[in-house]
Amino acid sequence: MDFKQLEAFTAVVDYGSFSEAARRLYLTQPTISAHIRALENELKVKLIIRTTKKLTITTKGYQLYDSAIRILHIRNNLMEDFTGSKKHIIDLSASTIPSSYLLPEMLAGFGKVCPDVYFHSLQSDSSEAIQKVIDGSVDLGLVGQYTEQEDCCFIPFCQDSLVIAAPVTPHYLKLQEDNASLQELVKEPMIVREKGSGTKKEMDYFLEKSNISPSDLNVIARMNDLESIKKSIVNGLGISILSARSVQDLKKTKQILLFPLKDAEHKRNFYIVYSRNRILKPHVRQFIQFARNFYSASRR
Repeated sequence: MDFKQLEAFTAVVDYGSFSEAARRLYLTQPTISAHIRALENELKVKLIIRTTKKLTITTKGYQLYDSAIRILHIRNNLMEDFTGSKKHIIDLSASTIPSSYLLPEMLAGFGKVCPDVYFHSLQSDSSEAIQKVIDGSVDLGLVGQYTEQEDCCFIPFCQDSLVIAAPVTPHYLKLQEDNASLQELVKEPMIVREKGSGTKKEMDYFLEKSNISPSDLNVIARMNDLESIKKSIVNGLGISILSARSVQDLKKTKQILLFPLKDAEHKRNFYIVYSRNRILKPHVRQFIQFARNFYSASRR
């Protein structure tokens, strides 16, 4: 159960119509229906009886309505108390790299332009972030993976590259001095991301283009957490193929060595993703436009 489901339910009760609730919340009718259905499945009760002629709220539905109104009222009061004013909310899902290394500076920039917008951000891998967009849990997502989802729109907004990150040891300093080839480097102990990560997908794509199969890798660890991978590299566990943006902090402090991947295929995009079945609120559209221009403007 989440706030969006409760908002959809209370709007249907208030306006007596799925279509009017959808219009007021900038959602589509299928999304409103999905939220109501999710509530009914979770609570295991029928909340609304809908026929072609009329819409009836059940006794349990009215009980939930009373509780939902109080919950949403508390949420709104907390927002006002902590932010000092009533703000527009943008719920977004973000995969690891966008969440940790892109979103902070983007939000700081957007806050100067639109100080009346409050963000609620959920971090996950790219696959889960996209799924949250599809099921209507969030307004949009920032991900490092493109998928063939017919009901989603993917807009590239930032480009990144993959690099091989290695410990600062005499062995790897020598490999760097000798301009070691990719074929030599993949024989080194390697740490890889788990499935679902956009970086993992791009790494697999790059290795395939380079005619390197997964069996050629000397994998010694699989990790879900990017920061754990970075710390493991610093401590000498092995090397990893990572986003260049994610290791700039360690590069500046000379805690790791970077081996750039010279082929064109190592470039990757980050995407804004939103549902085609959702009517975007004006402040959400404004943020999407800001995000599209943010990195292109910074390169001028």
